[in-house]
Amino acid sequence: MQESPQSVRKTKLLYALLSPVFLVAACALVQVLAGQFIGVWAWVPTMLFFWIAIAFLTYKFSGSAGAFARFNSGSGNLIWPALALLAGLLSLHGFIGHWTLLGNLNLVVAWLVFALFNPWFEESYWRGVLLDATASWGKLPSLLYSSIWFAASHPLIWGIHSLPLRKMEAAGALLFVGLIWGRTYQRTGSLRWCVAGHMLANLFGLAALVLLNLYDPTVR
Repeated sequence: MQESPQSVRKTKLLYALLSPVFLVAACALVQVLAGQFIGVWAWVPTMLFFWIAIAFLTYKFSGSAGAFARFNSGSGNLIWPALALLAGLLSLHGFIGHWTLLGNLNLVVAWLVFALFNPWFEESYWRGVLLDATASWGKLPSLLYSSIWFAASHPLIWGIHSLPLRKMEAAGALLFVGLIWGRTYQRTGSLRWCVAGHMLANLFGLAALVLLNLYDPTVR
């Protein structure tokens, strides 16, 4: 017997809601296993797995057309895009004081590749897929669900080896920017500004160095 369209939608929604559990668990497992061989550099194969998994989930729940549509020019005034960018600049002061930690070519390449590629995947999933899947809940519950998972994923996955990402200060900061980027997507209908803000956060936050325990942005 063929399922009704409403039943199909409910099933798809359930899978989307549960997908963060499986994504985080699978990535954490890769982190642990890879860490047995390459230590803190385990984030590299884990990140590749993370990106592939997000690409699959995004295609599964949105299709290629839906995924690309989230990067339209958007609508509304410039207040939320500006806030999305400002959220990415919150770590600028830390970058000014610690940019010299980028002491060799390997670190520079890891820093740039991660900062410029990762936001496209994370924003497509944490903001795009999850906010769209939970839109019927209302804006605030949807925003909280997406942002809490975004913040929690960092200590649960990357915090396995990254000591700074285990700290409550880091989780609080991630929740804060997640709420801003999520609200920006809700208000503009576009992930462009979220991705741009996320790139700035990863660049100025020296994110790759945080993953390698070479920099702790929570220490002043």
